[in-house]
Amino acid sequence: MFGWMAMRNRFFFHWINRDGKLIMASRAISTFARSTVAVLMAIYLEKLGFSLVQIGAFLSAGVAGSAVFTVIVGLISERIGRRRLLVTFSLLSAGAGVALIFFDSFVPLLFIAFLGSISGGPVMGPTGPLEQASITETAPEEKRTDLFAIYRIAALVGTALGALAISLPVILQDSFGIGEINSYRIIFGGFAVFLVAGGLLYTLLSSRVESSVSGQSWANPLRLPSRRLIFTLTGLFSLDHFAGSLFMEGLAAYWFYTRFGMDLQDLALVFFVSRLLAAISLWAAAKIANRIGLINTMVFTHIPASLFLIGAAFAPAAWLAIIFWQLRAFFSMMDVPTRDSYTMSIVQPHERVAMASIHIVGRSIAGTVGPLVGTLVWQLLSATAPLVGSAVLKISYDLSLYFMFRNIKPPQERDAGDSDT
Repeated sequence: MFGWMAMRNRFFFHWINRDGKLIMASRAISTFARSTVAVLMAIYLEKLGFSLVQIGAFLSAGVAGSAVFTVIVGLISERIGRRRLLVTFSLLSAGAGVALIFFDSFVPLLFIAFLGSISGGPVMGPTGPLEQASITETAPEEKRTDLFAIYRIAALVGTALGALAISLPVILQDSFGIGEINSYRIIFGGFAVFLVAGGLLYTLLSSRVESSVSGQSWANPLRLPSRRLIFTLTGLFSLDHFAGSLFMEGLAAYWFYTRFGMDLQDLALVFFVSRLLAAISLWAAAKIANRIGLINTMVFTHIPASLFLIGAAFAPAAWLAIIFWQLRAFFSMMDVPTRDSYTMSIVQPHERVAMASIHIVGRSIAGTVGPLVGTLVWQLLSATAPLVGSAVLKISYDLSLYFMFRNIKPPQERDAGDSDT
């Protein structure tokens, strides 16, 4: 009996409360929908007849919408309530998915991308900081890095299944005789349904996810006790996100599609495997961080990912580019749960929504111009240039983060150090 109880505690994560599991379930559902649309979006827009630069502008509009709404979240979340905003923004994105079915001209599509935070990657959108702040207290402090690893794994399981779903337009065309454009629009309808489902899960959250200082009018980020840490980290994370958005997943799919002639079924398999590898790496990241620390894990797993991206850029054949891409996928996400844990740990509890919001806003603003810059560089120089530029900038970010923050430890690492002495 004791063996069964130990196994249940290990595999069913009984140390995470009900709210934490609901948030993870909603995140998995929404990332499934968002990742499917993210990978298909650039190809769909190309089939509508838009240029590469117009595709980049659309993807940038989606990131810009995420940034604007995240600013709003950071200012009003403690006044309005986290649960209400989680539901509201889920339904707003669902409405944008429905609108994609009915509009195919450029300006309305830009507006839809902005409202729904729809871009070339499964961006967290304005629900991201709300989830991160809410989930932090759903597990013991010493389990915080593991908690964020599981949270991110849940999201990556969704994105992995979403990657498989990108072959659905071909299946709809071949099996049911549906036209090419309409097959994509059916996917957009499914996107809306899944976002509504995620919103319904948010309605089941308890009042414990709300801040203990709920009801204040707004949080002035310039007066927060940890503002110097918050804004310095935001600047570094923004550089990282700008680098990543130069070659975000939607553009990566388009790159494989145009350079090697890969079809949707092949792309589905490539991105499915990459996301499974990323999910495995998140759990490894939590274990590595417990041994060598959060900052060391963030930096020394991230640099190899950038080197593999450069390898993919110069690969002469599809099979070699895919191998480099999968190696990059394994290492590139290890900094994510460690970054979440670090940023939520070094600030006070009432600062967490502000920390997450400012962090995501900074990344989103930088990411707004990234896809447009990436497509311009691609068009003016070569298809290799965005990959190399992204990798070089990411390595610069990693080294800067290490030298600036290696001596600033989160409480769990300081406590572990004290107990050792």
